[in-house]
Amino acid sequence: MRILVVDDDRAILKLITRVLRDESYAVDTASTGEEARTLALVNEYDGIILDLQLGDRHGFEILQELRRNGRPTPVLLYSGRADTESIVRGLDAGAGEQTRAGNLTLNRLTRRVTCNGEDVSLTSMELKLLEHLMLRTGETVTRSELHDKVWDMHFDPSSNVIDAHVARLRKKLQRAGASAAITTRRGMGFVLDSVTPSEDAS
Repeated sequence: MRILVVDDDRAILKLITRVLRDESYAVDTASTGEEARTLALVNEYDGIILDLQLGDRHGFEILQELRRNGRPTPVLLYSGRADTESIVRGLDAGAGEQTRAGNLTLNRLTRRVTCNGEDVSLTSMELKLLEHLMLRTGETVTRSELHDKVWDMHFDPSSNVIDAHVARLRKKLQRAGASAAITTRRGMGFVLDSVTPSEDAS
C-alpha cells in the first residue's frame, strides 16, 4: 500500500515514515500543505496521514479540496488539539466517510459495519476484505489485487486463504440479511454487488 504522510515537523515526519516503512508500506512525504495537495491530486494513494496544523495551510482545507476534486482516499487526521470542535470539523470535511453497498454500511473511521442499522461482527481481516470489495462494488477484484491490498507481503498467493476468508465473509453477510453479496467469477476473481433474494450468491 502507498501512503502519503504530511507534517511540517521533520522529526515527526521521519518517525511516522520509518514506522510505516518497517511495516512494508510505500511512503511519500510532504512537509507543506501545498506540497501535500499537489501529491494527493496527482498520485493515487491508499491512505493519507495528515497533520491539521501545517505552516502554510490547515489540514481541513486540504481534505476539503481533495473531496471537492472527487478524491475518496481515506484520510487519518491528527493534531495536538483533541477538542470536540476539531473532531466534528474533521468529520464534516470528509475524514469520517462511509462506504455503502446495498443495505451494508462501513464507517471507515470507526471501522463499524452495519446492515440495516444492525452491527455485523467481523474479524479484522474480514473487515479489510469487505472494505476493499465495497470500494470496488460491482467490479471484479482479482486474487492478486487482494493479495497486494489486503494481505501482507509474506502471504503465500498459492494458498486457499483468500477463498476461505471470502467464504466466511459471504456467510456472515447472508446471515445478516445483506442485500449485497460476494460472487466468484471463476478464473477472474470476486465481485461484491447488490442481489435480489432469488439470486445465487455462491
